[in-house]
Amino acid sequence: MAAFNLFKKKDNIDWVTLPQPDDSLSFFETIKKESEIFWADINPNKSIYGFQIQQGTKWREGLTDTELNEFENSFGFSLPTPLLNFYKTMNGLTKQGINIYGNDGTPHAFRSVFYSYPEDTVLIQEQIDWIYEATSVKKQDLENLGVSRIFPVYGHRFMLIDIPDNPILSMYGDDIIYYADNLSKLLANEIFSGVIYNVSDFESPPITQPEIKFWLD
Repeated sequence: MAAFNLFKKKDNIDWVTLPQPDDSLSFFETIKKESEIFWADINPNKSIYGFQIQQGTKWREGLTDTELNEFENSFGFSLPTPLLNFYKTMNGLTKQGINIYGNDGTPHAFRSVFYSYPEDTVLIQEQIDWIYEATSVKKQDLENLGVSRIFPVYGHRFMLIDIPDNPILSMYGDDIIYYADNLSKLLANEIFSGVIYNVSDFESPPITQPEIKFWLD
């Protein structure tokens, strides 16, 4: 397994050096282990609106081959290798994300951040349906035109199922932008934002963006 190193800088920030983002089982296993260490004493940013990871959160155990088959059958397509490796390694979190609404006095809200099976099956489908409704198209019509299917992995970050390397889009209704070249880069940037030492390995520059029919036309 590739090494994953934490070390102190002079400014007392714990920088992380991550293995190459290749969507492998090894990469996801490393992320699973080290993110739990990272979350052990994390505190919500009091100025943020949106769902954050709670202190002491851990990943749930990955899915078995039987569970993965059931997962695929429930959505009617085979999961691409990055998703298979991800869900073999971890299946959502032990705690829901928390939205403290910038500490403005609004009661805290809770919901899944990384989606799990089978608990979030309905929520996953709702997220997918929302995008089709917001863009005023039907799923089957797009599939007939060869447009990639979509699948939410984290919040409103969606994987493109039918495009090589399975890039990630940020899809909030009809507000859609290219977000990450692959699932590994998404995870690293969402979990360790601002503290990745080898950050250039996790950037997704415009030059790497593939042609994406309909969603980014």
